[in-house]
Amino acid sequence: MIKKNKYKFLNSKLTSAISISLVLFLLGCILIVGYVSRELTGSLLENVTLTIYLDNKANQTDIEELTYYLSNQKYAKKRQYISKEQAIQDLCAEIGEDPEEFKNDNPLPNTFVINMEAVYANNDSLTMIVKNLEKFDFIKRTEYPKTMVHTIVRNINRFALMLSVAMIVMLIISYGLIHNTIQLLVRADRFIIHTMKLVGATGGFIQKPYLLQGLLIAIIAFIFATLYFIIIGYFFKDDRLFQVLGLDNLGNYVMLLGSLLICSILITTTASFFAVNKYLRQDSNELYYI
Repeated sequence: MIKKNKYKFLNSKLTSAISISLVLFLLGCILIVGYVSRELTGSLLENVTLTIYLDNKANQTDIEELTYYLSNQKYAKKRQYISKEQAIQDLCAEIGEDPEEFKNDNPLPNTFVINMEAVYANNDSLTMIVKNLEKFDFIKRTEYPKTMVHTIVRNINRFALMLSVAMIVMLIISYGLIHNTIQLLVRADRFIIHTMKLVGATGGFIQKPYLLQGLLIAIIAFIFATLYFIIIGYFFKDDRLFQVLGLDNLGNYVMLLGSLLICSILITTTASFFAVNKYLRQDSNELYYI
């Protein structure tokens, strides 16, 4: 009889842990979507370029001065200087002309091409950057794709809003599912809780074992959720898309699993606290109601 009760006890805890682990797995998938979208957004914005065209009067000293200035700017992720000679060679290679024909009459200017850091790839920041570049009188003009930047940033903000809403909804659903699972476990002990209350046990004393139980279930659920991600990672580790998105990076998994562990512990212990507190406040007659 004792073994049978013990088996039922362990079985109920294991079933609860597996149920919670599935919730954590879904939450982890949402976090992965958020991570991937952030990486793709960063890569997309870092392809935004600011092109600086120099005046023909710019000499080598001017070019070195601007090079030094740009090397100390946080917004410049990558910079490339293209001389007018290199520019005409590249152009002639594209159109199939002989660059020697333009040796004495080169219409192309010396240019700098700046790949922006993602955080600066927006029209407000780029406008300020262009304004600061106006102090160099040998800069003829600057160009960047204003319409494209506006469209990209607008769409990214919309997607970020939708993802944030999805995250909040998923957290609420996760808490609801985990709370109901924990409450079913605690409900089985509602008469024991009431008896302990009658003999003078304090609320904190009664809650302690259930909070520890919730913590144990959270850790077991986290271990199961970790196994799910390890299995998926093992089967897709050689997939090209998996590698491009950075999902084969161990550091990313450490951050993901760390977030899941914190969520698991917080949600489960909080649910345990409120579930026990519910029966602590109930009258003895209410314990018989389902």
